[in-house]
Amino acid sequence: MTGSPGHGVVVGFDGSSCAEEALDWAAAEAVLRGVPLRIAHSWTLSPYGVPVLEQGDIAQGITEAAEALLQGAQTRVLKEHPELRVDLDLLTEGAAPGLIDLGGRADLLVVGSRGLSRFSSILIGSVSQSLVAHAPCPVVVLRGTTGRTGDRGPESAAEQSEAAATTGPAPVVLGAAPGEASAPVGFAFAEAARRGAPLLVVRAWQYPTNVGGYIAPPPGDMGLRDGEEGGELALVLADAAEEFPGVRVVQEVGMHEPAWALVDASTRACLLVVGAERRRHRFAPPIGRVAQQVLHHAHCPVAVVPHH
Repeated sequence: MTGSPGHGVVVGFDGSSCAEEALDWAAAEAVLRGVPLRIAHSWTLSPYGVPVLEQGDIAQGITEAAEALLQGAQTRVLKEHPELRVDLDLLTEGAAPGLIDLGGRADLLVVGSRGLSRFSSILIGSVSQSLVAHAPCPVVVLRGTTGRTGDRGPESAAEQSEAAATTGPAPVVLGAAPGEASAPVGFAFAEAARRGAPLLVVRAWQYPTNVGGYIAPPPGDMGLRDGEEGGELALVLADAAEEFPGVRVVQEVGMHEPAWALVDASTRACLLVVGAERRRHRFAPPIGRVAQQVLHHAHCPVAVVPHH
């Protein structure tokens, strides 16, 4: 079964608890954006080496089970959002290439950090890794709230409502490196505007040193560097701030390890946005070190926005 082509939010679904959280988040995001939701599930016998002539009943049984899984996901979404258009995509190739292909026609891809892997202790699965490295559109990864040792458990709906009433909506957090590309910045502003949330922009810098360990710079140097970084950051944000004048922007600039500054900010955020440069030299990892660490340790959904 294949939904009609078009833009929207695409979510990968395999029936795991992490995928269910991603499904619920993606549905709410599609409603916010006013676009369809496309639920995709992948199945293939290729990894098992079953000859094509012998697949027959096996393939039919798997297809029927996969269709039932998708229909169950659709029912779950429509129960909460009856007005939402929901399309279903049954992919007969691997999950990563199938979702990357759908990403070429999507506004956003959403996945759980890990699916039905036997190694449930891993922080982020291979499909999520492939998507954030290669998808042509922004990818949101939800780490899930189950099985996260040391993480605070999810708040109840009543606790979330009470917190929102007293403190307002949780911010969208943007990690803005020096000379940050416009795509992640614009994405973060747009997400904050949709939610009526403030945008917290984090700029962390490190004191240059030729040896390991922590070196405390003179207070005067810290103040001067904070001012320089803040001025450059204002230039990075200027165009998007003009496009979204209703978004309240808060800047946090200071000496810190960038990834951990963002992980710390994620404890009070509804979404964390980082960029992923697509034109990297041949020996570089698919995404940068900061984005990798954030994906492994953030306490909220992480949006990885590609740019060139």
